[in-house]
Amino acid sequence: MRLVVALSAVLLCSVVSVQAQEFQKTHGEEQSTIPPWGGDVEVGVVLSRGNTEATAVRTNAELKHELEDFRNKYYIQTLLQRNTQTNSATGEKEDNTTGQRVGLTAQSNYKFFRSDSSLFGRAAYLNDRFGAFREQSSVAVGYANRLYEEGQNYLDFETGPGIAYDRPSEGESNSGMIWYAAGNFEYHFSETSKFKQTLEYAISLDGHNTSYTSRSAITAQINNELALRLSLNIKYDSDVGVDKKSTDSETAASIVYSF
Repeated sequence: MRLVVALSAVLLCSVVSVQAQEFQKTHGEEQSTIPPWGGDVEVGVVLSRGNTEATAVRTNAELKHELEDFRNKYYIQTLLQRNTQTNSATGEKEDNTTGQRVGLTAQSNYKFFRSDSSLFGRAAYLNDRFGAFREQSSVAVGYANRLYEEGQNYLDFETGPGIAYDRPSEGESNSGMIWYAAGNFEYHFSETSKFKQTLEYAISLDGHNTSYTSRSAITAQINNELALRLSLNIKYDSDVGVDKKSTDSETAASIVYSF
């Protein structure tokens, strides 16, 4: 239910933006040559056999919908990790889930007079079975600006107030006001390689949990659709349980399908 509430506002904005674009087409307004849909799907698999048997599957998908008056983007992340261990008492092998995570983010930006400035609405939800927080969700609105754009290279900045909900692995849930700020930078070294950096801050205004997320990735194209990616993701939470660490990091090498 929380997921539905968190994402409904931004998804509604996305529907409105598509309808607005169709209205423009119907009335013969000039259209951009920018392809409306783009993005990539990233898959990484780790298999360990021998004394330790483990399987980990990690997927990320980032979709972009570029329109004349709207810029919509969606981010999906999943992780499933299972270990097989031998029970010393019975001698039998037992399968245990040691990692399970699902995250969804949706954002819509309305461009003022088709300029670099825009008004954005953003909703995010994260369910992490083995993390410091079992559930985290937030909704934020505010001002965004494309500070730099040259070809495929760009730098975006966005900031505004919001509301966040946190359910820790132990203890009571809490919710309150946050101030959200983010930066997105993408730079293409060549036609076949690029670097992307995303920074997101959710600063609690009520003395609860403040979170920080960093996603760094270098991507090298193999052909028109497939690429190799080396990424580093870091997530920090200020208010975690006594038996939990504040910072989680994940380094991965993955295959990427781009479109």
